[in-house]
Amino acid sequence: MAGRIFLLFLCIVVTVVNAGKAPPPIFTETGKVLAEKLCEKSEDKAFCISSLTSRPEADTATAPKLGVIALSVASTNASDTSLYIKSKLKQRNLEPALEDTLDDCSKNYLDAVAQLDDSLAALLANAYIDVDIWLNTAITDGEACEDALSERAGNDAELARRNTNFLKLCKDALLINTILTP
Repeated sequence: MAGRIFLLFLCIVVTVVNAGKAPPPIFTETGKVLAEKLCEKSEDKAFCISSLTSRPEADTATAPKLGVIALSVASTNASDTSLYIKSKLKQRNLEPALEDTLDDCSKNYLDAVAQLDDSLAALLANAYIDVDIWLNTAITDGEACEDALSERAGNDAELARRNTNFLKLCKDALLINTILTP
């Protein structure tokens, strides 16, 4: 008897928990129209739309495909920024403060690239919670680089610009992931 009561209780709890979750929205739009809709709550709507529609496959992309594009664009940006930092570190006669900043940002970006790769794998497996975790970790890495750039005497304007764009791309990918999460 106690087993049946427990089973009934468990069924009720599962039903209540599942009933509280709204299903993910279903989008009939594709391409740029959908990108505009997904980017409505972005901190920089024009930047979000531009990045989502920057790939040819975006023209007919569904919401999940735009999620993949968002992560792919962020990952490409992180890889490019990592290469930029490496090239700067190869320069001779860097100020010590700038070299320290570049070293820190280099480590952050190496981690961020790996986290974005993990995010993409998680998204393809529909593991939206994992995508959320990896993206938030990548954002933390970008914010650590931003802190290093703003708190030290060694600043690099180009890296600061790239880092700002990286954070926007990651936050937009996170926004889309949140919309897609069932």
